[in-house]
Amino acid sequence: MSRLVWVLAALWIGPLAAMAQAPAVPGGNIDPRCLQPSETSCVDWANGFAIAVGSGAPAAFANTAAQKNLTARRAARIDASRNLLELIKGLNISSQTSMKQAMIENDQVASSIEGRLYGVRELGQPKFFSDGSIQVKVEARLYEIVPAELYAGKEGGAPRLLEAPGGPIGGSRIAPGTTYSGLVIDARGTGIVPAMSPKVYDPDGREVYGSAYVSRDFAIKQGMVGYVKSVEAAQTNDRVKGNPALIKAVKSQGANNADLVVSKEDADGLRAASQGQTFLREARVMIVLD
Repeated sequence: MSRLVWVLAALWIGPLAAMAQAPAVPGGNIDPRCLQPSETSCVDWANGFAIAVGSGAPAAFANTAAQKNLTARRAARIDASRNLLELIKGLNISSQTSMKQAMIENDQVASSIEGRLYGVRELGQPKFFSDGSIQVKVEARLYEIVPAELYAGKEGGAPRLLEAPGGPIGGSRIAPGTTYSGLVIDARGTGIVPAMSPKVYDPDGREVYGSAYVSRDFAIKQGMVGYVKSVEAAQTNDRVKGNPALIKAVKSQGANNADLVVSKEDADGLRAASQGQTFLREARVMIVLD
């Protein structure tokens, strides 16, 4: 959908949607999968979905019950899509770049995101209210809505391989010779903020994990990382479950506090494990936050 169509739709239906203010969601959380409570939109960071609700009232010209339902539902979908767009604008791509910045700097990125939001999927059944207004809930795969060039590696390029550690490994939580199904980074207490393409560094500033080291196909399929609020939820997530390695982050860093620093020992352990295992290249990484 072009920007012009969005503008025209908003001019025609926007006031109608504003007329129908649905009751606040109990507890201020539209979906239990979301990390941060919200009444209109939120992100399921564990599985990579953007979720929103929208409300709409029947159009003034609607005379029959069918017309009223149809126009109210259309208005609710547009309102939900608008809420999704505002949600996405507020996300961080990396520790240096926000989605809003990327959309302002590149009209093609903005148009692509707006167009993809037109086909979002409704969740469950709409809610009907006594005044004829309707509320719908929609969801969209975050990594399908946002252009891959913003968060994934270069198209057609093979992921880089981490260099092997330069010396003997000691003190790492990652045991040599052990096969791991994924990586869990406990970042509680660091102030980490979710982002679509975070990086992990060692204390010397050398990158240990990031889009350059991940297969583009896996990054697009499931995103660079998943975020949850407990170690148990991370370890049992389908992305890493089995025998994931568990390490502790030392701190977060970057303008958006989206990147993590791990100890030298754990960084060396990851470098060693990456020589014969694929869990980093396949983006099987979960981050635990507060």
